[in-house]
Amino acid sequence: MPIITEFTTKKNRKVEIVAPTIERLDDILKFVNKLAEEDTFLSFHPGKKITREEEAKWLIGQIEAIKNKAVLLFWAIYDGKIIGAVDIHRGKSVRDWHIGTIGLMVGKDFRGEGLGKFLLEFIIQKAKEAGIRSACLTLFSDNQIAKNLYQKIGFKEYGRLPDGFYRQGKFSDCIFMYKQLL
Repeated sequence: MPIITEFTTKKNRKVEIVAPTIERLDDILKFVNKLAEEDTFLSFHPGKKITREEEAKWLIGQIEAIKNKAVLLFWAIYDGKIIGAVDIHRGKSVRDWHIGTIGLMVGKDFRGEGLGKFLLEFIIQKAKEAGIRSACLTLFSDNQIAKNLYQKIGFKEYGRLPDGFYRQGKFSDCIFMYKQLL
C-alpha cells in the first residue's frame, strides 16, 4: 500500500496517509467499532458492533466508488493501525456531481494533535483537483471543537435542523456547513 503523504502531529508522531485497500478490512473494522463504542459525534449507531461482513460490503462499495471517481477516501495510519479517516462523496447525479459531502473521523488518542485539520485540508485539496466546486458537511451543534475547526478552514453555516441528532440521551441541532472550493 503506497503512502500518499505523511503528517507529523503536535506530539511528533509520524502519520502516513494511504488509500483504502481490502487488505486493511480488519483494521478499519477495529477503528470504526472503537469509535462506535466510544459514542463519538458520528452518525453511525453507537455501541452497535459493525460486523466484518457489513464492513466488507461497505469497503468494497467504497473502492468501487473511488474507481468511478464518485468518492475520495483516505486513511491515516500510525504504528500500523488506522487512527483517522477522511472522505468526500460527490453528488449522485449530473445536477450535483460538483458538490461533495465530507466525512471526518479521528481516533481519541490523536485528537487535539492537528490531524483533523490536516485531513480536512488534504481532502479539500484532493477535491479541488477532482473538480469538486463546493464541499458540505453536517455536525452536532454541541460539537464546538469540530465547529471551530470547520470555521477556521473557511466553512460557513447555512442551516440547522432543530433536534436533528440524538446522542447520549439528548437532542442537538444538526448544523449544515459549506465551503466554496473552486
